[in-house]
Amino acid sequence: MNNPDHEFIRELTTNQGPVLAYIRSLVGGSPDAQDILQKTNIILWDKKEDFIPGTNFKSWAFAVARYEVLGHRRRLRRNGWLVFADDVAEQIARDLEEDNTDWEHSLRALQGCLGKLRSQDMELIQMRYSGNCGLEEYAKSLRRSSGTLKARLFKIRAVLRRCIENSISDSTQGTISDGEVSA
Repeated sequence: MNNPDHEFIRELTTNQGPVLAYIRSLVGGSPDAQDILQKTNIILWDKKEDFIPGTNFKSWAFAVARYEVLGHRRRLRRNGWLVFADDVAEQIARDLEEDNTDWEHSLRALQGCLGKLRSQDMELIQMRYSGNCGLEEYAKSLRRSSGTLKARLFKIRAVLRRCIENSISDSTQGTISDGEVSA
């Protein structure tokens, strides 16, 4: 039995991260971003019959989110909060929508570049960004100084940045580069 809501639910859940990031970029890191996302989700669900499977769900969700952000901004302005002028916010929203494909290319490039890291570099990245333990604690477990690990992280990030830039450049030129990267 094929439920027509399954495709919609899959699209909605798959795009939560990008829609939240889009909302956060428009509200400047406001703690209200999660509330705006929930309101956006409710509207998307209420209008799910308007969505045509196979079309660009993310663009549709971004448009709904933009209107929710604009409503949020009107409420803030009514309550005396200082906010960007609507035309500035609209331009930022348009720019972000246009840059969305660049963001997706960058994310795919990052995933590819992370896969090329040496195992010990990948372990350091995972430790640093997983939040399971602090850098000092990890350095002690390796019997190294935290300064050494900070320097290593700096080099790894520089290598990842170059790898991402090269990967994006290669993908626009139609070439593929493979191999392990090291810092």
